[in-house]
Amino acid sequence: MPHECDACGETFTTLSRLRLHDCPEEASESRDPLSSFDTFLDSISDALEADMQRNVQEREKRGLEAASETLKTTLEAAAQGDADAAFRLIAQYERELREYHDAEDYDTYRGILWAFYEPAAEALDEIALREGWAFLADLVDAYPRESSADEPLASPVIENAVGRYVVRTRLHDGVASIPVDALTYLGSFGGSTSGVSEEESITYGWGIGHPNHSVADHLHDVATEEPYWVRGVLLHTFYADQHAAADLLDVLLTGDRIDFGDRYTLASILSEVDSESPLQIPRYWDVREELDYQFEWDESIRSRLREVIEDEGLHHPLPDDWTFRDMEV
Repeated sequence: MPHECDACGETFTTLSRLRLHDCPEEASESRDPLSSFDTFLDSISDALEADMQRNVQEREKRGLEAASETLKTTLEAAAQGDADAAFRLIAQYERELREYHDAEDYDTYRGILWAFYEPAAEALDEIALREGWAFLADLVDAYPRESSADEPLASPVIENAVGRYVVRTRLHDGVASIPVDALTYLGSFGGSTSGVSEEESITYGWGIGHPNHSVADHLHDVATEEPYWVRGVLLHTFYADQHAAADLLDVLLTGDRIDFGDRYTLASILSEVDSESPLQIPRYWDVREELDYQFEWDESIRSRLREVIEDEGLHHPLPDDWTFRDMEV
């Protein structure tokens, strides 16, 4: 009974000859850097990305359709630099977000949140560049996070502008010039019920080493309850001052109050530091592009942290020739 090769179509009298033959089609496929399976995975990835883009567009369209004309026109005025309009913008934004959130119409709530997020944050930032901290301080005072049950829904936009202010101030004028109220405000969002608010607050890390507000002490205090928030903040502490950040991480990893799993979670931020990927927070803003900022390891710090990780046994799940990038979670 003849046996046919599925790849090239040649027939053989025995299975042994079929298995041993030098198939040109299989060789061609093996030389191709993109196998059929890789191509299949790429097609799935492209389809998922297209679906995500459609979902984002549909979400923002829903938000724009549901938003009031008052919200839209106030945004236009704030975008022109009108500080009074900016306060009215946040008030109206908060009001409309609250309306749909309380009605449990979460699709519309998210639509409005994201449709106005970037332009509102840009408007606040432009005014803050002109007016200084006093402008943002009034917003922080008006929309504090009192508790998880009393959290302004417009907070992410304010945090975004405050975060940009904190980063710029640190790099231009030094850590001591950062207003304490700015750090207190950002630091209050650890454990926020809103993932977006919690993410935007991680620029808190740029305050490490402040003479009148201890970021390190606060992170140490909340590390057992909010390890993932602390992990996010740690990334920014390294970008701000890797020596102070290493001191803090050393304390967090060598103490006995944090369990092994959470200590590994905290240490894993080194994978992101090592990859030197652009910071994603504050959203819609790139510190490297605006301020020509680049992070470079002090090799003594890198070596020191590697020793700490090995001394604490946090490297056991990793390959023998592990690097920080292997710690990604």
